[in-house]
Amino acid sequence: MDKSMIGIVPLIDYEKGSYWMLPGYMQGILNAGGLPVMLPLIDDRDVIGQLVSTCDGFLFTGGQDVTPELYGDKRMLQCGECSPE
Repeated sequence: MDKSMIGIVPLIDYEKGSYWMLPGYMQGILNAGGLPVMLPLIDDRDVIGQLVSTCDGFLFTGGQDVTPELYGDKRMLQCGECSPE
């Protein structure tokens, strides 16, 4: 039986120019019988569509805030570090 492929949305470290996540996310998916895959942070709709059709589920790990301008709002004082990705 094939394992369910679970796409994991990573954090981005702008200073180091890298993606990262806590190791427990991948291990948790493996322990549950899934196949974890770290996803790229991109805005190419065709690639996103391919990833959506390939993955059986997604894990949004949290992290940086979504840039409020993307949904037509203004940044508030409570907003933390934002990631346009």
